[in-house]
Amino acid sequence: MKKHILTIVCSATLLSISSIAYSAAGPYVSGNVGLVIPNDSDVTNLLPGSTVTVESNNGLAIAGTIGYGFSNNVRLEAEVQYIKHDLDKTNVYGGDVDLDGDASSLSLLFNGYYDFKNESAFTPFISAGLGFGKTSVSDINVPGMGHISSSNDDTVFTYQLGAGVGYAVNEKVTLDVKYRFSAFSDPNFDGMTAEYSGHIIYAGIRVGF
Repeated sequence: MKKHILTIVCSATLLSISSIAYSAAGPYVSGNVGLVIPNDSDVTNLLPGSTVTVESNNGLAIAGTIGYGFSNNVRLEAEVQYIKHDLDKTNVYGGDVDLDGDASSLSLLFNGYYDFKNESAFTPFISAGLGFGKTSVSDINVPGMGHISSSNDDTVFTYQLGAGVGYAVNEKVTLDVKYRFSAFSDPNFDGMTAEYSGHIIYAGIRVGF
């Protein structure tokens, strides 16, 4: 009986060790897909000589990374991130006006993470990143007023701040859930300047090798 108890305890210990072994130093890759919740944007010259607030629908974010985890709880990575969402409406002279069109961005970010390692399979973390993003708007149309813009883009500075938690499936594979605030310097689209920021909720998988 004692042998069986010892066997069970040893097996549980080994499983526990394997569940947190993912935090060892080494390279990794990850893929993430998420929900984008854009902030309202103040846009100058969307309508000639005016600044209006544009609301957008929720959209899609996709990101892929390659990184390296160090033994001091720090991870560094390079990330390619794509965001897209549709425009919804704007407010003109106190009334809502529908908008057609979409906004998107393709960014290269260099991110840093700090993992709060512990004895469980769950590891909280915080993150920050800097980079550049090509932001684009396409086919902006105000029903009843006609076409405003076909397609314009601008490459600007971008940054992110975030937090999340990873769950170790095994010593190589980790599932991540994370929140990110993402913001860009105001892009300029042929004289039309816009604020561009939002919130992203990501779910992803991280694989060490």
